[in-house]
Amino acid sequence: WTTQMRYMSSDLPEHEVMTMPALSPTMEAGTISSWNKQEGESISVGDVICQVETDKATVDFEAQDDGILAKILVSEGTPDIK
Repeated sequence: WTTQMRYMSSDLPEHEVMTMPALSPTMEAGTISSWNKQEGESISVGDVICQVETDKATVDFEAQDDGILAKILVSEGTPDIK
């Protein structure tokens, strides 16, 4: 995943927007087949946040850092996320 630091409002804490990871050298887009965590849940290193479906496989996306899943921006099943 790539991340972008956001400071959109003084009302919001520091946060990162995570984009779709490239799970293989040829992957250009994917689909979130299921979210394993819900908004507001704590996440620890190694937790499976979601499952990403590519044209070749379905892969678990594991957290690389501890944190909280503040907001889900893409619904399950939305195709061709880049």
